[in-house]
Parts: sequence; C-alpha cells; structure tokens
Amino acid sequence: MKNFLQNLLIFFSLCLCALIAFQWVRETALRKKVQELTDTVHDKLEAIQGLEGTKRRNESEIQRLDALKNDLNNTIKSNQSQIVTLKKDLEKAHTEIDKNEKQIEVYKAHIEKANQTALEQNERITTLNGEMKKLAEERNDFVKKLNKLAADYKELADRWNKQQEDLQKASTNAPSKK
Repeated sequence: MKNFLQNLLIFFSLCLCALIAFQWVRETALRKKVQELTDTVHDKLEAIQGLEGTKRRNESEIQRLDALKNDLNNTIKSNQSQIVTLKKDLEKAHTEIDKNEKQIEVYKAHIEKANQTALEQNERITTLNGEMKKLAEERNDFVKKLNKLAADYKELADRWNKQQEDLQKASTNAPSKK
C-alpha cells in the first residue's frame, strides 16, 4: 500500500503539476488577452485624446470659419446695399445724362436758330451797308450838286452885285449935265 500511496501521491502530484501547467498556460493566455485589452484600451484612450484634440482644433476652426462667414455675410450685405445705392446713383446719372443730352439738343437747336438769325442779319447788314454806300454816294452827288448850285448861285449873286455896282456907277446921283 505504500506503493499505492506513493503512486497515488505521484499521480496527484503529476495531476497537480498538470493542473498548475494548465493554469499557467491558461493564465498566460489570459494575461496576453488582458495585455491586449490593456493595449487596446490604451490605444483607444490615445485615439480618444487625439480625437478630442482634433475636436478642439476643429471647434476653434469652426468658430474661426463661422466668424469669417459672418464677416463675409456682413460684407456681402454691405456690398449689396452699396450696389443698390450705386445702382440708384447710376440710374440718376443716366437720367441726368439723358436730360442733359436733351438739353444739349435744345441748345443746339437754339444755337442753329441763332446762327441762322445771325447769318440773316449779316446778309441784311451787308445789304444795308450796300444801300448805305449807295445813299452816301447819292448824298455826295446831291452835296456836289448843291455845292455846284451854291457856287452857281454865288456866281450869279456876284454878277448881280457887279451889275448893280456897274449900274450904280453908271447912274450916279450926280446932277445931270444939261
């Protein structure tokens, strides 16, 4: 029996060794799984931290882009209001240009009329100048004739006076010689 007990003890020792080896293998596999899980958790935590950093950067970028978008929208609104103002000014300018062009046409018509009137007046002045020269010549002829008539009249008066003197000399108041 002693052999049996020794064999039983050896058997149980071997079983215990087998059990320990089995547990050791199982424990190693479990430790590997735990290590893998720990590594996975660690990797996931690092990824989460990276994603959170990316999220913060993206949020700040989103805020910056949102502010930029708001600025651009405000710029667009102000540009649109300026465009409306400029369109109104452009319409006013076109209206004023059209009005000025019409006024220019009216002025051109008046200038044409004034030029035509001036030409007609120049023709009249030329005609009147010709008539004035003709009248001046006629006046000069008349004056020459008047001067000639005055000279003839003077000559006649001189002859008359001479004749009167001659007659007076011829008929003196002296008593006649009888």
